[in-house]
Amino acid sequence: MTKNLLKLTLVSLILATSGAHADEFDGGSPEYDPRPNPHYSETEIQRKIENEMAVACRGNLCSIVGTDSAGSGWTVSFQVGYGNTPNGTGNNFYIGDSQNGNQNNSDYYAGITVTYKNYVCNSTLRVTPSVYRFVNTYMYNMVNTDGSTKRNFSPADQTVILFYTTMLNKVDNCKPTN
Repeated sequence: MTKNLLKLTLVSLILATSGAHADEFDGGSPEYDPRPNPHYSETEIQRKIENEMAVACRGNLCSIVGTDSAGSGWTVSFQVGYGNTPNGTGNNFYIGDSQNGNQNNSDYYAGITVTYKNYVCNSTLRVTPSVYRFVNTYMYNMVNTDGSTKRNFSPADQTVILFYTTMLNKVDNCKPTN
């Protein structure tokens, strides 16, 4: 019996040491395995920014974000009421007797105004060359050379993203006005 126990212990010891040790994350999906991100060199980034600044800058201001929009729109407004007629545009139609004996010249009225407008709008935010270079340097460092986006952003990267989105919000998006 001790011989069998010794053989059983020896076999289990061999099996335990020969097997691969697996931790709790082994066998997971390979898409989450860490991989090195390719980066543009600092020289390549600054050369790209210089080329862009030749187009985007005039004098001491560089166009960093902007919108161009055009279109047309109809506006229809209705007015219905009793009292003094409003001093607006459009035609008012009087309902009932229009007598001069009414107090304050009050009467029932209904009106409709229809307008059509075309619009073209260009809105651009301009910054100094140093701000242009600062924002674009961070933005280029957030993109890998293969075109994919970096997986993790540092607090500085996140701050520049917030700064850039704030600039985007400052550019007016044009609409037809009444």
